[in-house]
Amino acid sequence: MLASFLLSACTSLKLAYNQGEHLGVWWLNGYVDLDKAQAQQVREDLRALQHIQRQQQLPIYADWLQQLQGQAVQDTTPEQVCATGQQLRSFVEALVFSTEGPATTLAQSLSPAQLQHLEHKFADKNTDYRKEWLALEPAELRAKRLDTVLERAETVYGRIDAAQKALLRQQSEQSLFDPQRTQAERLRRQTDMLQTLRQSARAPDARSAIHDLMARSLHPNTPSDRTYTEALRQQDCQNIAALHNSTTPAQRSAAVRWLAGYAKLLRELAAQS
Repeated sequence: MLASFLLSACTSLKLAYNQGEHLGVWWLNGYVDLDKAQAQQVREDLRALQHIQRQQQLPIYADWLQQLQGQAVQDTTPEQVCATGQQLRSFVEALVFSTEGPATTLAQSLSPAQLQHLEHKFADKNTDYRKEWLALEPAELRAKRLDTVLERAETVYGRIDAAQKALLRQQSEQSLFDPQRTQAERLRRQTDMLQTLRQSARAPDARSAIHDLMARSLHPNTPSDRTYTEALRQQDCQNIAALHNSTTPAQRSAAVRWLAGYAKLLRELAAQS
């Protein structure tokens, strides 16, 4: 079953990555209603970025996943888990900043009507988030968190036993995650993006404005938010380490296969450059 899931997931990801320029245009179109010229420019920019990524980033990601395979068969510590998380965030940050040039080009071409479309899209997304998270009773919220972490755990380790489910349930009940704070941060970032696009994107220093916007989107904005985010990360590291250290050799082998499947996929995608 796990092998079938892995094959299906990797195949889907490979297809999605190879169609990345088209999917990227489709996704952006849903937010800003691209015109024909913008869509063509985005398609060309994504194609160029993907070519560089295949040559430079994907082999690095694959090597990293290979290193994690060796760690997956051993016990771990919260510190090791946090180090892995920090490395992953570093990859994401580099990826985001690699789009700075194309993002600036697109930002400078957006019309007032397109920015209004973006604002309406944010409003729709916020309505969905309120329904999915903020409208839940405390017991429903705990159950949703448990379902989420259980699905993620079984994606990596395969079937989770009763004792491990009890551990995940306890962790979910003690979680520091606050959907209200998450929503407040979402709203802040959305407002920041709209203001930046409306006020700065057409200025001579537009690229600098976009760079700063990206930096703000990647990190908490206030001391309180930074404290909350760091506490949440530390708790996540402790929880992941505790679950991993409870796994059987068979479950760790499943995690190795999961990591190996994605490492293999990344190498295949890199070879297509």
